[in-house]
Amino acid sequence: MLIDLSNMALPPIYKRNNKDCYLDPIRKKLIYITPEETVRQRVVSYLLNELKVPPEMLIVESHLKHYKVDSKRRADIVIHSIDDEGTMYPIAIVECKAPGVGLGESVGDQLCDYCNSLGADYAMMINDIESFCFHYDAEKEQYIQIDSLPSYSDMVDGKYALADLGTMPDRVPYGKIPQFIEENIEELSADISPKTPRNLAYAAFNLWEGLLNPRHKMKVKSYKIFTLIEDYGVRQLSYGNAGGGVFYGLYRSFIIDYKGSTEIVSIGFTPYGSFANAKIEKTAMVVAIDNEDDSHHALQYSIDDNLKQTGNTYTFYHHGKIAIGNKGSGKVSELMQFVKPKYAEIIDGTIFNLGSLTYDKDWELDSPDVEKLIENVISYALLRDEYRAYVKRKN
Repeated sequence: MLIDLSNMALPPIYKRNNKDCYLDPIRKKLIYITPEETVRQRVVSYLLNELKVPPEMLIVESHLKHYKVDSKRRADIVIHSIDDEGTMYPIAIVECKAPGVGLGESVGDQLCDYCNSLGADYAMMINDIESFCFHYDAEKEQYIQIDSLPSYSDMVDGKYALADLGTMPDRVPYGKIPQFIEENIEELSADISPKTPRNLAYAAFNLWEGLLNPRHKMKVKSYKIFTLIEDYGVRQLSYGNAGGGVFYGLYRSFIIDYKGSTEIVSIGFTPYGSFANAKIEKTAMVVAIDNEDDSHHALQYSIDDNLKQTGNTYTFYHHGKIAIGNKGSGKVSELMQFVKPKYAEIIDGTIFNLGSLTYDKDWELDSPDVEKLIENVISYALLRDEYRAYVKRKN
């Protein structure tokens, strides 16, 4: 469900230690402003003004130990009711996430764990653009998705409306992609540039359809230089790149273990680029790596400049050009030497070869050739980031 939080009023803002703070209406204290806190405050406004939750029935950032749960964790927002004896008890928990943070399976698991611990029947997870709501079904002994969080009076009465999940639309079959693109190129311009050569656009769209298809997942296993922990699905995210650009859109995310560190790598498609006033747009496959301090694009792969077609086969070459933040460009030859001892199989003479796909089927993540391409793309992005860190240390 989409909730327009932008219309929800924010509390007054004051300065504390030269930093902006909200005067929280529930906690009755100054709270430093962060992206997540802004979402939380808008949600509180939504609960108070739209769902008519009495302010005295809300607790924000509530310690679970307050409910005699042996845990140091805190729930973002807990909504309460009062029983016949006048005792407050939890009926709903709301988990708020910062803009760009996906509402994936791990967030849902965390939320359901909170609800189970506190005995709350309603649950909502929300960021700046989307939300998912649930109600506990005692017969099924599980949380089921509902249309929205009901009004406070309906929550107290145990009312809700089931979510209309509909059916997952079928992807465009590979044989019909050329016609589909010709008929819908302007509508697709958020992902595929209308100026990308059509033969390359067909391949880009086929791969992008595969990345967006939740019915097919990349195998959870150990690959050559990383281990896939979870195919994290499709998320709406925002990232920057080494050159200062910002991209916002859908990504397919993967939780991996790389050298003992858990990382989230996300792959998306976007149009990009301009030259003077010509606005020459191309299509890029972008690969982002989450980092608490610097989430960014590790690879911006230009479909127009790198993807090559030979007959029915598309090969994902890459020239190796790399930006090192404000230090300018790295050396392709040096990057090649850096990658070679770690992942020599993607080196093809003086360029990188990330894999080939034959345009004779729908490209899906659980197909061996697509899986190998995505493994190479993720590995190459990780190594490019390592090379950037190496150059910064060296200089």
